[in-house]
Amino acid sequence: MLEEIIGTSIRVENIAGDHGVTGTNAIAAAPRDGSVLGYALSSPMIAGRLLSKAARFNPIEDFDWLGIVGSVPVAMVLSTRSNQTSIEQWLVAARDARNPIVCANYGIGTPGHLAAAYLRLEQKANLAHVFVESAEEGYPMLADGRAEVLFDDLPNAMVKVPRYGHRIIAVTSADRLPILSEVPCFGELWRQSFVLWVGLVLPKGVPPAVYARLAAAVSVLFGQTRHADSLRAAGLAFIGLSGAKTREFVENDFLRNAALIAKLRVEGPSR
Repeated sequence: MLEEIIGTSIRVENIAGDHGVTGTNAIAAAPRDGSVLGYALSSPMIAGRLLSKAARFNPIEDFDWLGIVGSVPVAMVLSTRSNQTSIEQWLVAARDARNPIVCANYGIGTPGHLAAAYLRLEQKANLAHVFVESAEEGYPMLADGRAEVLFDDLPNAMVKVPRYGHRIIAVTSADRLPILSEVPCFGELWRQSFVLWVGLVLPKGVPPAVYARLAAAVSVLFGQTRHADSLRAAGLAFIGLSGAKTREFVENDFLRNAALIAKLRVEGPSR
């Protein structure tokens, strides 16, 4: 959609590594001529910056922010092998569990990791974290009993859960989702939310005219109903925030998550 607005083809390049930190480093170090537009994810931008020794960027000082596209919650997926069928039943059992319940997450400092840390420290669930390279590894672990719980991004969970026969017993959003209206959310249960937001950035210092052109294009994109509808259909909450308020959003969320990570005693990798 953005290609149509700016009249220029866009080549997508995925840079994997360190749960998004490697790619975010690459955006910060890219040429400052407008040739590189970055897809900014909150996990590497905030948790990665705070927890990864490899992070070489500052989310405020090293990027020119164009906008915040939307956010996606995490689904709390319970193995079909479990005797519980609801978050309330599961939490009672998790508090009374003699041995830690294995919970799979795909990255340190991700929304799923923070949600699991919250359940362990604030709700007294007896949990043990197991980190996997991707959520794809987690579903076989649920199936064969190596894990009882998996936190997965909602769009992927909506596809994989019916295929494997597991259950989504909660989502980490502040409000219930229309597409899962029967599933409780962390907001109504505990006034908490753990979501992944997505933004668009440029490396800091692009020419003002280039920034203005791309910022205007992003504003047009956010104003298109079909764009917002496509995000909602995929399970994302459309935010569509552009302009000066984008930087304020990032600053506030960085402070909120830094305090949360400290409170939950989340630690970075030992390497």
